[in-house]
Amino acid sequence: MNLGLITSYVIGGILLIGILAMNISLSNSSTELTLAQTTREKASGIQEMFNHDIQKIGYNRTGKTSPIFEVAESDKIQFRSNIDNSTDNSVERVTWKFTSTALNNGNPNAYVLMRTVEHLDTGNIEKTPIRLGVTDFEIKYYDEYGKPTDENTHMTTPLSSSDFNDVRQLYITLEVQSSAKVYNNANDDGRFVRTIWEKRFSPPNLEPTN
Repeated sequence: MNLGLITSYVIGGILLIGILAMNISLSNSSTELTLAQTTREKASGIQEMFNHDIQKIGYNRTGKTSPIFEVAESDKIQFRSNIDNSTDNSVERVTWKFTSTALNNGNPNAYVLMRTVEHLDTGNIEKTPIRLGVTDFEIKYYDEYGKPTDENTHMTTPLSSSDFNDVRQLYITLEVQSSAKVYNNANDDGRFVRTIWEKRFSPPNLEPTN
């Protein structure tokens, strides 16, 4: 028995296993970084749409819309706005709704986030289903004192129409997850990469008119 040859085989095998483990780890890290970047970009795209729409709640070129809110729920908001800033002062009904429609993209937690714009002067309806892996969407409403509705005895979600005039701020939470999992090892169940975006909005047209 050649002890030196056996020893070299053992050492070579250990080195080979180490190299393979390192390659797998690098591959998993690269996959996670790619999924994280993609997920952040998707959330950023939705964020831009929110920044455009929410700040224009109740907006019209010559004043506020009447009414401003039509629905104020934790997973749905519907309001009026001259969202396209048209010179004829035509008003649209804008709706954001976290639906129960599954994406079937590999992530069982992801659902369609729907944006709908109804042109009240023509009756035309534009629907934009957002299929970017949204797994959570929540809206909180705040009064003039910055107090959330779930701490206010007379303002509970969904808000009644009598409480719409008390809303001054909105706090939106959005979670987006990847469609594929990342794995730490062969026996790992894996996990979806996620990114969370939160923002408090103070639409100018929710402020009382002096």
